[in-house]
Amino acid sequence: MYINRFIILSVIIIFFLSTCKKNDNRTPLAQVYDNYLYLEDIQEIIPDNADAEDSLGIIKNKIDLWVKKQTMLRRAELNLTDEQKDIEDIVQDYRASLLIEKYKQEFLKQEIDTTVKEAEIQKYYKAYPESFLLNDIYVKALFFKFSINERHIREFRTAFETDNQDDMIKIAKKYEIKFDDFNNKWIELSIVSNLLPTNIHNPEKVISTIKNIQTRDNEFLYFVLFKDYRLKGETMPFELARDRIKIIILNKQKTHILNKLEKDIYQSDVKSGNIKIFIEN
Repeated sequence: MYINRFIILSVIIIFFLSTCKKNDNRTPLAQVYDNYLYLEDIQEIIPDNADAEDSLGIIKNKIDLWVKKQTMLRRAELNLTDEQKDIEDIVQDYRASLLIEKYKQEFLKQEIDTTVKEAEIQKYYKAYPESFLLNDIYVKALFFKFSINERHIREFRTAFETDNQDDMIKIAKKYEIKFDDFNNKWIELSIVSNLLPTNIHNPEKVISTIKNIQTRDNEFLYFVLFKDYRLKGETMPFELARDRIKIIILNKQKTHILNKLEKDIYQSDVKSGNIKIFIEN
């Protein structure tokens, strides 16, 4: 499995033939002051299926990044005061935060149940309707697009004007006429509007009063039937809010679990005598 890397190593050794060897027999690729980058340090980044040309490109790029980093580090070391370079406390604090966060995430994987009951989601939706207000008009709609020369337009128009949705769909399927029910899901009105040759004027009145649209261009006839709607500022339909509520509930559970974890660990260490406070309250 190391044949490819062996070939690449050979190519690099030839490419850097003029470079002197260090005493430890590693192959130096670059030097910035007293720091060296060795081939052996970076050969693992080379994919097993890479050819010699691609591998050389990867290595050259790594060298370039390493050199730039080392030169910037050198300049920082020279220009910062000892006090400014004293970042040990920052490093330790950052390391501690990373370890704590890692432990919390691993603990959550074991403890949290990501299943949220439908009844719990519905309860939250009813309790906080003001949290789920729409920023746009949403509709459930049927869209149809006919060629102007379509022979069955009269049959379809009769079904459309009598609001017979089943017949409209049957006719569209029977004569292979383009239609879309948007999977019977709530969608933004703009999605429907973008399918039409002209903008929808006074959309709130159209969807709440007229409830359908008939329009045309030079080639096609367009029909839209609005089966249901929610206006901007109204509470969003439960179907739209469901996933958002699930995330909210899960986040609350995570917060509860982590707060309990912190409290339990603290109480356990107090009880075992591992925590001592030397300043009286």
